[in-house]
Amino acid sequence: GTEAGQFQEAGYSAVICGPGDIAQAHQPNEYIEVSQFEAGHSFMRDLITRLSA
Repeated sequence: GTEAGQFQEAGYSAVICGPGDIAQAHQPNEYIEVSQFEAGHSFMRDLITRLSA
């Protein structure tokens, strides 16, 4: 899980995002494809660029 629910309970908005398939998240055999990693990296890079402009 994440702490997003705790932030929401405290009255803050929360966004959860990350690469990969949520069905595999936090499983013993968790993995992501290289293409998913690359897409996640691009998303985060673009988000940081836009937020810091």
